[in-house]
Formats: sequence, C-alpha cells, structure tokens
Amino acid sequence: MKTRQCIETGLNVLFSFIETLCRLALLFMACIVTAQVVVRAFHGNIRWCEEIMLFMLDGLMFMLLPIGIKDDLHIRVEVFAKLFPKKGRKVLVVLSDLVMLLVSICMTYYGQVLMTRTFSRLNVTGIPKKYLYLFTVISGVLCSVVLIAKLCGLYRCEATENFLNGAEESDTTTEKEGV
Repeated sequence: MKTRQCIETGLNVLFSFIETLCRLALLFMACIVTAQVVVRAFHGNIRWCEEIMLFMLDGLMFMLLPIGIKDDLHIRVEVFAKLFPKKGRKVLVVLSDLVMLLVSICMTYYGQVLMTRTFSRLNVTGIPKKYLYLFTVISGVLCSVVLIAKLCGLYRCEATENFLNGAEESDTTTEKEGV
C-alpha cells in the first residue's frame, strides 16, 4: 500500500510541475503575443514571435494531454455504453485505457522516428525542427505512465466512477447543487 502511495505521490508531484510549466508557458505566450500586437501597431515586428509561439503551442498541447488523461478530462461518449451492465462498462473503461496506451506508445515511437529523420531548421531562430517532435515523445511517455497507473488501479476519477456506477451527470450535478 505504501508503494502505491509513493508512486501516486511521485506522479502527482511530476504532473504538478508540468502543469506549472504549462501555466508559465501560457503566460509567456500571452505576453509575447501582446508585445507583437503593440509592436505591429508601430509598424514593427518581432521576427521570432511566430516560431516561438509554434514551439510553445506544440508544447502546451502535448504536455497537457497526459494531465487530461490523468484527470479524465477527455470526451467520453456514453450514449450506448450506459446500457451495458456494470461489468461491461468496466471492460469498456479498460479497453479505452488500452487503446489510449497503444496510441501513447505509437506517439513515443513515431515521435522518436520523426526526430531522427528531421534535419531542417526554422528560418528565423535556427532551432532544429526535430525538437517539435520532442514534445510528442515526452507526452507519449507520460501518457503511457498515467495509463499504466490507471490500469493498475491508481487515479480513480469521479467521472469514471459515475460512469461505472451508472450515475447520470445530471444526477450528480443536482446532488452537488442541493436540488
């Protein structure tokens, strides 16, 4: 039991760090885009703005993916799945996690392949384009770790529990509001 808590605590610290980095990146992006707008108003240009924003947006998208998986923030289509018995819904959750794990492994593998085969650089900053795929590799590894932890019983989320227990989202919303 202690090992399980240590693993979950370690992963929570890691994901808190990643989430903080993503918040800082978003703040940096907002500041740079605002500066670019102001500079353009005076007929100027920040030459590296577009390329850096490309990197930052790519990084945010891929680094927030494992956080969304960990917290069950992805879209779940439950129209027909709610008709299944509880054991059937459990199988669907495990199957969903296995499919996402396969996609995560593919992200890691093919991201690494793209990194090794990309030799061009961005025009203004000169940053190698292969580093755009680094976020894909890191995200694939983190998604895999989270999904393996979920398959081992860690990170039970309220949305998943409601789905497994057959609770309607409107039922849980009215309970929270006290209606």
